Amino acid sequence: MTDAERLVAGLVDAAARAFPGDDHGELVVERPALEAHLSRIIAGRRDLAGSEAEALVDRACDEILAFGPITALMTAPGVTDILINGWNRIVYEQDGRLHDFDGRFFGPEHLNSFVHRHVARAGRAVNRANPWADVELRDGSRMHVVSAPVAQGGPFVSIRRFPEQPFSLEALETLGAIDRAQRSWLESAVRDRLNLVIAGAPGAGKTTLLGALLAKAPPHERIVLIEDVSELKVEHPHCVKLQTRRIAHGEGQPASIRQLVRETLRMRPDRLVVGEVRGEEVFDMVAAMSIGLAGSLSTLHAGSVDGAMRRLASLYAAAALGQAGVEPRAAIAHAVDAIVFLARDEAGRRRVVDIRGLVGV
Repeated sequence: MTDAERLVAGLVDAAARAFPGDDHGELVVERPALEAHLSRIIAGRRDLAGSEAEALVDRACDEILAFGPITALMTAPGVTDILINGWNRIVYEQDGRLHDFDGRFFGPEHLNSFVHRHVARAGRAVNRANPWADVELRDGSRMHVVSAPVAQGGPFVSIRRFPEQPFSLEALETLGAIDRAQRSWLESAVRDRLNLVIAGAPGAGKTTLLGALLAKAPPHERIVLIEDVSELKVEHPHCVKLQTRRIAHGEGQPASIRQLVRETLRMRPDRLVVGEVRGEEVFDMVAAMSIGLAGSLSTLHAGSVDGAMRRLASLYAAAALGQAGVEPRAAIAHAVDAIVFLARDEAGRRRVVDIRGLVGV
């Protein structure tokens, strides 16, 4: 730890003694009051120039009220992903390319404290018995953590940032993510209430496209959106959100995606939207689409349209195990009208590369 880092750590400790904390240990204080208090503490340091003292106070405030050493990345334009591969190795993606970040944590304990603080704020815990977690940060970003004993040399943290305003189909066309013909087809697909699955690799832009499609749904329709971790910002007047709930023993009733799909059918939906399907909920989603819940959408991790179809069929078959007369591919083709596939090009830009109907598959 450098001398400057020790000073910042000392200021953080001083603030913890001066201000009350909430149930998660977060200090209850506004930034101007915190800055004034820390500035008074550091004012007696004659070895620090005014600008140096100001920078240390600013960094201490970031530690307490924001995101510590990655605060700048959490607000930088074009940064979509922040990958923490250790206390002194931070990588970020900006405009489709990975870059090394020159900031770092003070040490392993500082990184561990950062992880536990933000996970606890979301009402979760990471420990040896539960070495991973997926949580929503205070700014709406998604943070995934893998810790010991699974993560060798970790914890490893992956943060996905989302734009403050969701992209429209028009904006995606301007960015080159879709062309004019694709935009026209997608607008028609939403208007004609086709059931769509948006597929692609992690980080291909599936959630972004899903949000743009939902914004095109007629304003009088009721959309029920199911997510594991809240990601989608939907500009629609009649969109209600359901989120899964994991529990420890004795904490009440869990809520899986599959259970929430079933609950949705009692909520008078016009469209069912599942943020991501990756398990047995495929069976219930396909069933809902088949009984007339048209215009429904979901996303799926896959490497191609054919791979998406194989994965859907595999997940469907696993959920339908033991049920006679079930043919997964036929059931999916009957329910899903088309698969929209996204991938990155050589420059790292995300774009729609294939749209394929499933009639007769």
